[in-house]
Amino acid sequence: MKSRVFNNKIGSPNDFSYPKLTESENKQILASLFEQLLIFDSITITTSRINFPLAFLINQIGINSVERLIESGYIKFMIWSPVLMHGTGTQLDNGTIDESSIYGQPPIAAGSLTKNDLDPEKNIDIGLSHFNFHKDRKRIFKKKALKNYLIPNGMDFSTDSAKIVIDAYKANNLSELGLPFEKEPEQLNIEERKLMLHLSHKVLETAVLSQYNYKSYENYEHIKICEQNLKNIGKAYNVANNTSEILRLENLPNLKGLYLEENLDFNSIFKLRHLSNAKYYRKWINNVGENSNSQEVTKEYLNQLKGNNKFFDSSEGKFLKNLTMFGIGAALGNAISEPIAGGIASYTLGLLDTYVLDNILKGKNPSMFIEDIRMEKNNYR
Repeated sequence: MKSRVFNNKIGSPNDFSYPKLTESENKQILASLFEQLLIFDSITITTSRINFPLAFLINQIGINSVERLIESGYIKFMIWSPVLMHGTGTQLDNGTIDESSIYGQPPIAAGSLTKNDLDPEKNIDIGLSHFNFHKDRKRIFKKKALKNYLIPNGMDFSTDSAKIVIDAYKANNLSELGLPFEKEPEQLNIEERKLMLHLSHKVLETAVLSQYNYKSYENYEHIKICEQNLKNIGKAYNVANNTSEILRLENLPNLKGLYLEENLDFNSIFKLRHLSNAKYYRKWINNVGENSNSQEVTKEYLNQLKGNNKFFDSSEGKFLKNLTMFGIGAALGNAISEPIAGGIASYTLGLLDTYVLDNILKGKNPSMFIEDIRMEKNNYR
């Protein structure tokens, strides 16, 4: 299964105007994307109706690099269609806000972006409108980008999320999160509605993540109302943290540090990502590193270096060990051509399709990718 990560940190999918970021904030966003591109198969970036992420990326790394990331299938864009909001009161003629008008009204309102706002072509045009590119260049870029746009059903997601949170409030399941059931939902004050809106957005995010089978950099485990959605959400933050620990073990900066301090750039992504060592590492770390702590992953990494990975402790691994003693080519040839008790022939063929066997036979291990990174780092000195 491909490892796909959700990135909603280039601006906010709920923005209605471009954020004003410092140079340090710009670099941190790019460093995070740099890291994600090296340890996950694809990244889905959320964008709002104003498409700040596309404009940001083109401004920072250039349209050619962005186009290459899109065309290679490394990044996709999701127009964040769900809308959640709460009332703040009625503005009076003197400019003040009468907050009393919120009482008796639902604490959360659900909606969706308009059909016009959900048009991917228009969304791309908005992102490109900040640059003086020739119309032919824009046309070529747009044609490629359109193939990598996703649009969730905003109204369904937002309606369901609002209902889940309001029902949880009524059942007093939000008390640990600072919102005990002490009054009817329609009687919540402004601050309480803000908190309910915040929780609704978390439920909404996890619902989309679960639906699309994305990994997330955010840990939602403390929000119990998200529990059902969490079953299908991978832990991207564990994969990233465990990669950082492996790099530390190899006396290298973490991936963000390599971008921020060692001057590696997005050209390194294109050099490293397609290599077989990188593909093996991504699959390995997303299998062993998602639900393990750093000590467990470090142990498994060292075992791989020694050729003692857990695969060979399994019945399948022991069987293959025996085959290799007689010459694996001949043994597998016999297994394929002759009937063997217990269905070993078909079982063996199935094993040949696994990345573990394929890469063991090729002598692959995770450290090869780490060495590729080290060489790239040294080349930049």
